Amino acid sequence: MAVITISRQFGSGGEIIAQLVSQKLDYLLINKASISEKLQKYGITEPEFTLFDEKKIILDTHDNVDELETHYHRYLEALHEFFFDLAIRENLVILGRAGQILFKDFPPALHIKIVAPLKNRLKRVQKLYNLDEAAAARLISEQDRDRQEYLRYVFGYSWYDLDLYHLVINTGIMGLEESSILIMEASRLKSTTDNVSVEDFDEQLIHDNLQVSPILDAAGKPPAFAHPSEEKFAKMLDFYQIKWLYEPKTFPLQWDSEGNITEAFSPDFYLPDQDLFVELTTQKQKLVWKKNKKIRRLKELNPDVNIKIIYGRDYRGLLQKYGIEEKDDTQESGDSSQESE
Repeated sequence: MAVITISRQFGSGGEIIAQLVSQKLDYLLINKASISEKLQKYGITEPEFTLFDEKKIILDTHDNVDELETHYHRYLEALHEFFFDLAIRENLVILGRAGQILFKDFPPALHIKIVAPLKNRLKRVQKLYNLDEAAAARLISEQDRDRQEYLRYVFGYSWYDLDLYHLVINTGIMGLEESSILIMEASRLKSTTDNVSVEDFDEQLIHDNLQVSPILDAAGKPPAFAHPSEEKFAKMLDFYQIKWLYEPKTFPLQWDSEGNITEAFSPDFYLPDQDLFVELTTQKQKLVWKKNKKIRRLKELNPDVNIKIIYGRDYRGLLQKYGIEEKDDTQESGDSSQESE
């Protein structure tokens, strides 16, 4: 059976949204009124329900602490049993009562949090309860505090933990009717769509992009890569819309006695927006010393040049992170260097 849990800030309109959703979907609404009536079958009386409902009980402020604690735990057990018994037989909309935690590991459940800016909540509470602004603010603070403490004390969860929810709706910018329709559509999609994780989606999107995107540099020209690793790196830059140029500049490093260049170095990539040169190396770490020597020489001659080297281990980590297959390429990424014979 389907379960929609709706957690709400006091005065955000969550109660009305829950009613609208339950009516439109013909789901059973579980709110304060229905719980109070049904829990009597579990031996929970109206005074107990009023005392314990969505509240943390501070035991040391009451007489007969042991008796009160016993009643409180009996109330929580009855409440949870009531929820689970219903969920087996009915489609439910559960308003508050930590439904997002009780059904956290229930796959068909959809968890919604309703929020609103304080100014909107103040206006709504003032109108509903005929209060001035100061009294409305106190009531909002008390109600939110009770719910926060209830979640933390009973379940060990934070009221602000957004990982508990599939969807957070701000009724300060979305109407109550719109919000109910959005929840219904989210419920429909959840029940009819395969469960694909965000990580799976990102990997597939990156993979598709790497397969079909044209390889053009920031000047719109197709470069002639010296090594497959450079092409893969260029595709990742394209995916994140980072402008790049391939080997746009060659830096002389050594000259002979007649002024002829005997050694030069062309970094693989230049990122114009970052003013950064990038050099890839897929060699084993012990073989990289020659390239490091060239980069040190380049920095000596051009101290204002920003350059970063990406080593084989880091490069392979990028490929693994984005699900890109690494071929057994034996040729090293070229540096277009010129050396004397």
